[in-house]
Amino acid sequence: MALIATVGGVAGTYAYDLWSAEARMREERAAQTSLDQENAPFTNSVSYDTSAEEPFQVVLDRPLTTDEAGEMEALDNADALVFLEGLGGRMIPDAYTGQGITPLGGWSWGEPPTNIQIGSAVFTMTVMSARNSQVSIVDMTPVNVSCTEPAATTVVEFPSAGEAVYPGVIVDITHDDPTLLVLDEGTDQGQPYFSRRRIDLGGGLEPGGLRVHAVTAAQTCEWEIQARYVDARQNSGEVVLRNGDEPFLVEAAPQRPEQHWILPPGPGIMACHETPYEPGCSSAG
Repeated sequence: MALIATVGGVAGTYAYDLWSAEARMREERAAQTSLDQENAPFTNSVSYDTSAEEPFQVVLDRPLTTDEAGEMEALDNADALVFLEGLGGRMIPDAYTGQGITPLGGWSWGEPPTNIQIGSAVFTMTVMSARNSQVSIVDMTPVNVSCTEPAATTVVEFPSAGEAVYPGVIVDITHDDPTLLVLDEGTDQGQPYFSRRRIDLGGGLEPGGLRVHAVTAAQTCEWEIQARYVDARQNSGEVVLRNGDEPFLVEAAPQRPEQHWILPPGPGIMACHETPYEPGCSSAG
């Protein structure tokens, strides 16, 4: 009887320890899940494209002096860009006008209006999650859009070297319903990006990325992105993305600048504000 009692006691103790261990593991997993949920679903960083490999404009908020124009004329295009940036110039990439891409109900990038200056900005947005469980971004929408007339008074146009095609998305910020559209070549080009794709993060996955080509019709705009997500427990939520502490920015050149310079592929400079009907100037607007 003593032996039976001893064995029974050991078995009971083992069963209790096993139950306690499982209970502790459940509590630890619940605590870890709770801590994981306290982490932000994801964060983002932004890098604007300022490469000079494709046609672009540089705008300034003041006219160039005679001496500055003469100094710029003596420089090659690469040095002229550095010179203008030193004066406070800001680069505006050429707006991509891909055939067949039409914003929902908006004007077509395939045939943009010739009498409207199209503002453009290109940036890569990297999104990352520190969560142990997976998070999926299922939609992104431009929000808090604020547009003004362009502030620049001077435009310096650098030569066209062909048209760049950026994989990723394109969005018309001045559209009534701005939508991120597929820019990659293929059968879904021009379709809403998140109607058929998503960005998976967390759970040990690598950071995701999205190359954004934002355009505007004759306006300079600030905006943010509202990203909707679903986590591993099927909870949904929204995060507003910005460029650090600042909103995203897309700038348009003025429709009728006080000064409009064109740097041809070879040496020299064209002052189209002085000779608007010269060949090469009339098509510049």
